[in-house]
Amino acid sequence: MEPALKFARRPRELRKPFVAAIVITDVVSERQISAHTSNLSLHGCFVSTPTPLNLGVKVQITIVYAGAKVVASGRVASACADGMGIAFTKIEQHNQTVLERWISDLRSN
Repeated sequence: MEPALKFARRPRELRKPFVAAIVITDVVSERQISAHTSNLSLHGCFVSTPTPLNLGVKVQITIVYAGAKVVASGRVASACADGMGIAFTKIEQHNQTVLERWISDLRSN
């Protein structure tokens, strides 16, 4: 069973700079945005895009980095002119393991 993460309006921890390809899908409208992350934590990420989704929109995200990918459910927690913050709300264990490895690598650099 996958762990459920609480929705947060503010990042729970300091996000680390992290640039990776991301595809965000609005689960209601199925609108997709292809962009890049600019930072990442275990609980969310910031996505640089000139067309952020509205606050509270439920999304499915896929982040691809260094030959691995993370798929998670999330919610738009913040939006501004340069992009949007995504809070992860549900992530399966194998995706969580990949995310933790990426964060660990960022911390050791």
